[in-house]
Formats: sequence, C-alpha cells, structure tokens
Amino acid sequence: MATHTLTAQLYFLLGLGLLGAWSYEYLKRRRTNGPESFWPGTSSAPWQASLLIASVMILITIAETAVEHRWGVTTHQSTIDPSFLLAMLGASVIEEAVFRGFTAPSYFGGRKLLALILIGSVVFSAIHGFDLRSTQGRISAIFAFVTSIWLYLARFNPLNPERSLIPCFTGHAVRNLAVFGVKWTEGFINWN
Repeated sequence: MATHTLTAQLYFLLGLGLLGAWSYEYLKRRRTNGPESFWPGTSSAPWQASLLIASVMILITIAETAVEHRWGVTTHQSTIDPSFLLAMLGASVIEEAVFRGFTAPSYFGGRKLLALILIGSVVFSAIHGFDLRSTQGRISAIFAFVTSIWLYLARFNPLNPERSLIPCFTGHAVRNLAVFGVKWTEGFINWN
C-alpha cells in the first residue's frame, strides 16, 4: 500500500510540475503575445468550451455506470486506494499534454485529424490496460475510447478556436474525479 501511495504521489507531482511549466509558457504568451514555444496548446479558450467538455465528461461517466449496471458487472471493477486520486489528477495533465498536445499538432485538419483522433483514441484506451477478455474490461475500454475522442474534440472544435489545452485538462480532470466519485459511492475505495 505504501508503494502505491508513493507512486500516486510521484505521478501527481509530475503532473503538477508539467502543469506548472505549461502555465508558465501560457502566462508568458499572454503577456508578450508571443508564439507557441515548447508546450502545445498554451493559448486561451472561452470558459464555455471547458464547461461543455466537463458537462459531457460527466454524462460519459453516467453512461458508463449505467452500462455497467445494465450488464451486471459493477462488482467486477477494481478497488483502489484513496491516494490513487492523486495519480488520476496527475494523469489528467500528463495524458493531455501527450495525446492532445505533443502528438496532436494544432494545424491538423481533415483526414489527418480524423486519423489522429481514431488512432490516438485506440492507443489511449489500450494504455489503460483493461482486460478485454472480461465484459467489465471491454466496457471500460469502450468508454476510454469515447472519452479520448471527446477530449480530442475539446481541442479541435469551433468553441476552442486557438486550440488551447485548457478544455482538455479540465475535461480529463472532471472525468477522473467523476470516476473516483462513482467508485467511492459504489464502495470500491479501500479506506483501510
């Protein structure tokens, strides 16, 4: 348990450090009106973009929970330590910087963007390591895929004309908090 807590804390600190570096460039660009430098998506986004993305993330989580209940697999989900929330919050920054940032150039459009979204979402779902032999694993993988598509749309949509990562960070954090909340209400947080 101590190893899991330390790993979660390190992942959180890595995410926090990355967010700090990203924010530094974001604030510098706002002051100087300069171009994007190292960190992708260091531009502003209207608050409505983040609100829309976060709202749909909650709906995706509700839908996933409903499907798990419908298929009777809620008892098959994993139990996590409360400290795992730290890792989940770190992941909301790290994964967005990688998937919707570095590997998703803001100038992509058309077929290239569609291919990126589909392939990136398959990879995103795969890295989460769900057991595809089980119904629970397949449901989780499908909803990770859907989540990823929505997070790409968070960056590449008309509500986010400057292709900022802010709605992506927000949406992913809301999704992970919602998943943690569902696990908590269903008794899959190991508080011991």
